[in-house]
Amino acid sequence: MIPNLTIGDISIDCADPMRTRDFYAALTNWEKRKAYGCPAIVSENGLTILFIGCDFEYIPPVWPEEDGKQQKQMHFDFTVDDVPSAVEKAVRLGAAKAAVQYGDENICVTMLDTEGHPFCFCKRQSEAEFGAHFERKYYFVLADYSINIDCPDTKKLREFYAGLTNWDKEFHWTALVAENRMNVHFMQSDFDYLPPVWPERPGKQQKQMHFNFQVDDLPAAVDEAIRLGAVKAAEQYGGAHFETMLDPVGHPFCLCRRLTI
Repeated sequence: MIPNLTIGDISIDCADPMRTRDFYAALTNWEKRKAYGCPAIVSENGLTILFIGCDFEYIPPVWPEEDGKQQKQMHFDFTVDDVPSAVEKAVRLGAAKAAVQYGDENICVTMLDTEGHPFCFCKRQSEAEFGAHFERKYYFVLADYSINIDCPDTKKLREFYAGLTNWDKEFHWTALVAENRMNVHFMQSDFDYLPPVWPERPGKQQKQMHFNFQVDDLPAAVDEAIRLGAVKAAEQYGGAHFETMLDPVGHPFCLCRRLTI
């Protein structure tokens, strides 16, 4: 475990950062900000999402996945009271309903944002409904949003992030609960998962989204992440401020020296 590790932000790659930020701000009613020189929004639980303009050709994911095509890598789920109304609002704001859907569309619908990133609207369960599937004592952690990480081995990747972060892992065997109560799910791929390539190269899988974690002692955090199964990326751009790492299935994430004021 890395002591005092916290989520600094989640960064989303896009071709048009302002358009993407404005879409998600309108969708969620989260506060618009600028952070680290990038358009950003901040949730009511304090999660910062950065929208990063690419210095490479951004390729939107293909949904459903197809062999050899760009994969989504990570995606958001938003919990809502009325799925059809949420879909209607998102379409009005510039999203598209995915052509292929799985299951009851009153319960879950897959959408594509203005950059083509898939995200889902999931119907909020009552406490009784939730308790029929999970431990009812964990109903309080059912957040309004969660992030889902594709991987070829749910157990392996979940154990890595549990060891890295010390996030609560009692909620569900596929999930962790972060310090801001965000649910982080590890989704076993039913397709040929391809890890992103870092730095990005034409024709290769792009990362799409990534975590930036803040830590107090950057060299010690890097050593601990490596001990747990991560590797340090061969190319670095952060100097003394941050290190880019690759998790055990290749997702990049950054360990960032905590800023003191």
